[in-house]
Amino acid sequence: MRTFIDKDLYLGSQLELIKLIVKNINDEIKTAYYAINSDCMLKYWNDKEYRDIIDKKDNISYVDGMGVIYAQKILNLPVAKERIATTDLFPELMNYLNMHKINLNIFLLGGEQDTAETVKRNFSEIYPNVNIVGTHHGYFNKDTDSKSIIDIINSLDVNVLFVGFGNPLQEKWVEKHLFLLEVNSIITCGGLFDYYANNVKRAPIIFQKTGFEWLFRLFQEPRRLYKRYIYGNLNYVVKILFMKLNS
Repeated sequence: MRTFIDKDLYLGSQLELIKLIVKNINDEIKTAYYAINSDCMLKYWNDKEYRDIIDKKDNISYVDGMGVIYAQKILNLPVAKERIATTDLFPELMNYLNMHKINLNIFLLGGEQDTAETVKRNFSEIYPNVNIVGTHHGYFNKDTDSKSIIDIINSLDVNVLFVGFGNPLQEKWVEKHLFLLEVNSIITCGGLFDYYANNVKRAPIIFQKTGFEWLFRLFQEPRRLYKRYIYGNLNYVVKILFMKLNS
C-alpha cells in the first residue's frame, strides 16, 4: 500500500491561497493548482500518470474535501487549516480581485455549450472590476482542437485559466499543454461552471461543513454518481483504515 500522498499538500487557508495565486502571477511564476478530495485520492493511488502530475513539485495541490482532512487527522499527518472547495475559491478569488481592483485577465474553459458564457455574464454583473476576457465549452476534440483553442487563450493575455473537464482529464490536459499555454495560473475546477450557471444546485452549508456534500449530490444525480460515492467512499474509508493499521 502506498503512503497517503507523496506530495506536501497546501495546508493554508482559502484567503492565503488566493494571495499566493496573486503573488505568483505578479512574480511571473507559472503554476498549476489542483484540488484534492477523496475521489481524487482514489485516482491518485490507481493512476500513475495522474499521480505523477500531482506529485510534481511546481504544482500546488490543495485540500478540497473533508474526507482528506479526516484522513490527515486519522493518519497523524499535518492537517489543512480548512477545506478549500474550488466552488468557493472561484467566487472568493473574483471578490478579492474586484475589491482590490487587481487587473487580471481570466478565461473559463469547460462545461457544455454556453455554460461558461453564462457564468461570465453572471459574474461580470456582480464583480464589475473583474476581467473575464473569454470562454469556451469543454466538449471539443482534445486531440485535434486543443491547439486552436490555446491560440485563442494566448491571444487574450490571460493571467488565470480555469479548466473544467472533470478529474483526471483536466489535469492530464493541463500537463500535456502546459508548455503551450502562456498563462500564469491554471486552476482545474471540475463541474464548477454548472453551479454558477444555475445548472446544478449547491448543497446546504451543513452538508459542506460536515463532509456530506457528496450525499446531497448523490440525491440530485443518483444514477450517474452512485458508483463514485457509494463504492468509491467505501473503498476510500477501507484504504485509510488499512493505512492506519499498518502505520
